[in-house]
Amino acid sequence: MTEHLKHQIIRFVILGVVTALITACSQSDEASNRKDTVKVGVLTGLTGANASYGRSTREGVELAVEEINASSILPGGFEAVFEDDQMTPSVGVSAFQRLQTSIKPAVVIGPFGSSVVLAIAPIANRTETVIISASATADSIADAGDFVFRITPANSRQGADIAEFSYNKLDARTAAVVFQRNDYGQTLRDAFISKFEGTGGKVVAVEGITGGSTDMRAMLTRIRGINPDVLFFPLHSQESTLLLRQSADIGLTAALISGDGAMTTELLEGAGPAAEGVYFSTLALGYGRSDEQIAKFEKNFQARYNKAHDVYAAYYYEVTWLVARAIAAAGNDAKAIRDYLYAMNGDNAYRGLTGVTAFDGRGEVDKPFYIYVVQDGAFRLFGRE
Repeated sequence: MTEHLKHQIIRFVILGVVTALITACSQSDEASNRKDTVKVGVLTGLTGANASYGRSTREGVELAVEEINASSILPGGFEAVFEDDQMTPSVGVSAFQRLQTSIKPAVVIGPFGSSVVLAIAPIANRTETVIISASATADSIADAGDFVFRITPANSRQGADIAEFSYNKLDARTAAVVFQRNDYGQTLRDAFISKFEGTGGKVVAVEGITGGSTDMRAMLTRIRGINPDVLFFPLHSQESTLLLRQSADIGLTAALISGDGAMTTELLEGAGPAAEGVYFSTLALGYGRSDEQIAKFEKNFQARYNKAHDVYAAYYYEVTWLVARAIAAAGNDAKAIRDYLYAMNGDNAYRGLTGVTAFDGRGEVDKPFYIYVVQDGAFRLFGRE
């Protein structure tokens, strides 16, 4: 073997070893990146009677995830793993346990409904998993534990604001209430009645319905006979749509007002003309407001889904960004994230689509609710042209 050939063989051997080392390092880096991908859970109702809420949740979360991954705040990547809780407590518990088994997340976004939040809260506290809802508003969530947060205020605030608006702006002195028999409907009912009667009004009828009701005509006919100035209906979107259509059918003349649970694009589409002039309460964001951050969200949402957003898509877009920023600052550790959220106030408060999010010692926020009215088939901020 010539000296030249020996040198050639040695060169090829060295080159092969170097190539193998580079490949191994590259694969190791890829594995490390995969390991560093932050996975959070998302609990919402993807099927069943409340699937419209789940669609809005998914759209808001997924748009935020795309934007987060296009940014540099979480270099290893960010992924949302969805589980369907059907907005039912028992199903929600099983869905939460599946997340614990599959990805053991430090944070679960949601659940959407108050009843599901209250059902899984003991497990979340025991397993030290942060849960942060953008929609659950039952008052009792305030005492659900150290790992439970929400970016919307409690129903005691919303119900009182609706009562004040009804009395002071609608000049209502008598009111009827049709509520949904769940944590959401019952707490709004109580808050509204307390404030309305405390202000000087009189509640002349209170009726409860179960989810999935299909005929309210007899109940609405009784209310029409009493002739209240205003009808407050804290119901979910599907039941609210039915109430509006059947109220129009029987000629109910009372002013109609509801909470944020009914303020959906599905209601506008399903109720049609029966939704005109109806009032809704929610946190103020992109309906009729001009703001650079809101405008960017609306533009990106329209481009991504080829439709306008609803309030819950915006809520869950916001909470997903909030969670990503918390993880970027505190790391993917539930206790550290919890502590970071409790310190999120003052100059450290999060400023997003729904205003300033600053948590108190119970994971609660203090934000004002605004009134919207349906005009020409769209939600418009009341009092703003």
